[in-house]
Amino acid sequence: MELTNKISIYVPSTKDGNKSARLAQRREAKRASKYLCTLYGGATATTAQGYYISPEKGLIKEKQRIIYAYCTESDRNRTTVGVKAYVKRLCKRMRQESVTLEINGTMQFIEG
Repeated sequence: MELTNKISIYVPSTKDGNKSARLAQRREAKRASKYLCTLYGGATATTAQGYYISPEKGLIKEKQRIIYAYCTESDRNRTTVGVKAYVKRLCKRMRQESVTLEINGTMQFIEG
């Protein structure tokens, strides 16, 4: 079986744009890992430094946890709508303007 599709959820380290939320990030990264494991059988986490411009708060700098999993095309087609809904709920829980979802190298900004 070839797992040719990659799904990545970027878990932010801030709430309300620029307030530290490290404990919430750990909780949400664990939750996202478990979610992707349930869907695809496994997941991997890595850390990245991210930046973006908030129309309200200016330049935001944060360490993100990227949780990703590989899956078949059939699994991706079957689960994409649910993954987007999951990321939308994550966005609301983290009080973000949007949260990044990456599918096969294409980034989407999911708003809560």
